Amino acid sequence: MSLAPSRKAGDTVESTLLQVHTELRHVSDHEHEHHDALTTELLTPSRELPFVGICLLEPGTVVEIKSAMVVYGEAQRRGRFLLRRSQHDHLLEEGGVYLFAVCAPNPARDIIAAKVVPASLVDEFDFSWVSRKTRSDYAQVTWTQVFAPKEVEGQ
Repeated sequence: MSLAPSRKAGDTVESTLLQVHTELRHVSDHEHEHHDALTTELLTPSRELPFVGICLLEPGTVVEIKSAMVVYGEAQRRGRFLLRRSQHDHLLEEGGVYLFAVCAPNPARDIIAAKVVPASLVDEFDFSWVSRKTRSDYAQVTWTQVFAPKEVEGQ
């Protein structure tokens, strides 16, 4: 079975981030479907990976990696992160974080900017959950709720 293009793109970004930030260990969907990684050692903010509202990630912190293209479609609209409610609830229960990444709309999905945000602070974003009968509720969050435009477009 072939993966959807958006899933392939997300996997590419996830793989890149895990290679760059060796304090993170990949967690397969078979291990846990609600997060992508765990910290294996102390992770602190840097110029390449700033944190919002926290000073560090202790070993064992659950991390969900979300990516969006800087622009998409013919109208070149700003990209959006897709959040799943079941996943978000899990992160809240576990004290987990999102690692948000904005990437270039090229096949390599070059990462333009990345940032760590606790799930509890994501609740402060302006979004609403959309209900679905067959899958978990979801929300779309534009990257401008996580990053200032100059952090992404000024690159």
